[in-house]
Amino acid sequence: MKEGIRILTKGKILVVDDEIRLCSIMEELLCKRGYDARSVYSGTEAIELIKKEEFDLVLCDYVMPEITGYDVAILLNVLEKKPKVGIITGERDLIGVKEREDMKIDFIVEKPVNYSELTKLINDTLEAL
Repeated sequence: MKEGIRILTKGKILVVDDEIRLCSIMEELLCKRGYDARSVYSGTEAIELIKKEEFDLVLCDYVMPEITGYDVAILLNVLEKKPKVGIITGERDLIGVKEREDMKIDFIVEKPVNYSELTKLINDTLEAL
């Protein structure tokens, strides 16, 4: 590779979770792995940001106050350029087959998050772009 050429990021990721500490950890981890990662702490903030910016992947907590991960995922389905979607949850049993089909999600990650597993899921999902 020639000197002076900037390395492009692997993809633009939005992390949405009402747990601020988890958002910080995930954002830092993803940035270290070459992704352009941002985080917000509510479904409302996510929707506002998604209206302004495009993302390759949205990682969203399923259970949040007011606007849930389900609501965010449903909204993403109507976008012209729909990002890939990963749901983060501590209660996988809440997400039935119908909900998963409605949301059109690419993967589910359980809390506590196994970051090696998460990284593999993200890499595999974004390679398909």
